[in-house]
Amino acid sequence: MQALVALVLALVLGAAIGFERQLHNQPSGMHTNALVCMGSAAYVLVALLGIQDSSPTRVAAQVVSGVGFICAGVIWHEGATPRGLSTAATIWCTAAVGVLAGLNFSLMAIVAAALLLGANIALHWIDHRYFDDAPPKN
Repeated sequence: MQALVALVLALVLGAAIGFERQLHNQPSGMHTNALVCMGSAAYVLVALLGIQDSSPTRVAAQVVSGVGFICAGVIWHEGATPRGLSTAATIWCTAAVGVLAGLNFSLMAIVAAALLLGANIALHWIDHRYFDDAPPKN
């Protein structure tokens, strides 16, 4: 039952993170972030529930590597300017939320998701308020 709760928590937190990204028309939305988060939790749960000599920390390290590969795929260049870095970083952090949920650190998963959402919202506002090329808003 605890594993089921961890998977559902990861799915909900990932969807919440993705919802914010989708609101800002970013490349990865609810679907991607929910699946990355839940998948990360599921892989860690496999180690916790499975074979005696499996290590959840080794599995978590492999999740980081695998998600890093996905993140590399969302970064592209327009001339000399890289695009998709915030999306990649969000996906990477979403995987960490999933790992925390999978390890049954529910409170830490919720806190990490809240911090990720807060950072994305606040930094998006600051970026567009102070650093956009558009004329200043009065």
